[in-house]
Parts: sequence; structure tokens; C-alpha cells
Amino acid sequence: EVMCPAQVSGPSRLVASQISLSTEGAMAVWRCVLVATLASAATARMLGRTAAATAEVMCPGSPARQHASMRLSARVAARCRQVQGEMHARVGGQQQQWHDPHNRGSYELADFGGDMSCTRLTGDGRYTDRMIFTLTEDADGSCQVDACSESQVLSFLDSGTNYCNLKMLFCGSADGCMPVLHDFELLRETTRGSPGASVDLSACLRV
Repeated sequence: EVMCPAQVSGPSRLVASQISLSTEGAMAVWRCVLVATLASAATARMLGRTAAATAEVMCPGSPARQHASMRLSARVAARCRQVQGEMHARVGGQQQQWHDPHNRGSYELADFGGDMSCTRLTGDGRYTDRMIFTLTEDADGSCQVDACSESQVLSFLDSGTNYCNLKMLFCGSADGCMPVLHDFELLRETTRGSPGASVDLSACLRV
């Protein structure tokens, strides 16, 4: 009996002609190669679908031809009405019930599309970013959050600001955030930023 190796990266790792095996053994080796190849292809397709889904996230647009931006797709263990309720509570409860931990920025509700859209003025009062959130409830009761934040001025490096713009409105206590109405668990998250945009949750929580 031939056991498949724990790690097989492709046919180059196993060449039956280099192994002295019976016909049955050689067939078993090639079966291992086939299984590994199919698994690798499935993983690539899954990653491709994830990247495509992130790329299709609705964005608010920017007048600046070159600007920093971040697309985020996350799934959280809560109903979408709870997620949206929490986001509205944070924006509406600024300074009293909640404050933006990322340099004390200020959010305002807007109407750029999606299920919720906002602007955020940086703590120093110099820059305003725009963002859109689209929420889709899954059959299992979880909520898919697709969001995009874009700088509105000429920019390249953003020091994680566009990621923080989005993340700070729905992150839970497990991330170090302070919920107002609902605290929920993050199940998974993918991001896709412009060149120069970064993802750093610790920076988001630094006042």
C-alpha cells in the first residue's frame, strides 16, 4: 500500500518513473498526484472568486485621479439589521456613547448608495473620506458586509486610514472595539486596497 505524502505541491513532487514500485503502487502514486492537483485547482478557484467578489464591491468614487482606497468583504455572526443598527448607533452616538478610536475622526451619514454610506473627517480636520456599505444576509443568519472607502484628494500612502474608516463601524469586542448596541463575531474578512493603502487593525485602535 502506498500512502500519499502530507504535502504535495504538484506532479513535480512525485514522478512514478523515479520510484521503484509495482504497477499497483505506481497507480497509487499517480492517484495522489491527481488528488493534489485537483485540490490545488479548487483552492485557486476559491481564491479567484474571493478576489472577484472583493473587486465588485460598490465604491463612492473620488474626484482625485490618484487616490488611496480600500475594499473590504467580511462575514459576521449576526443579522444584517443588527449590524446596520450597530453602525448607525456608533455614528449617532459619537462623543456620548462612542468615539472613533482612530485619531478621533468624525463620521456623518450620507447618501452615496448601498445600504449605508458615510463621510469621515480626519481628527485633524484636514481630509474627508467617503465610504459605502452593502449588507447581504445569508441563509444561515450571518451577514455579509461589503464596503469601500475612498480618499477624496490626491493620495497614495494612507497609513491604514481607509481600512480603519470601514472596520471601526462594525468591529466587535474581540477586535478591541467598543460596541454600542450589538457585539458580534467576525467569521472571515478579505481586503483589497490600492497600492499604498494598508491594513493594520492595531493602528485603527490608536488614539
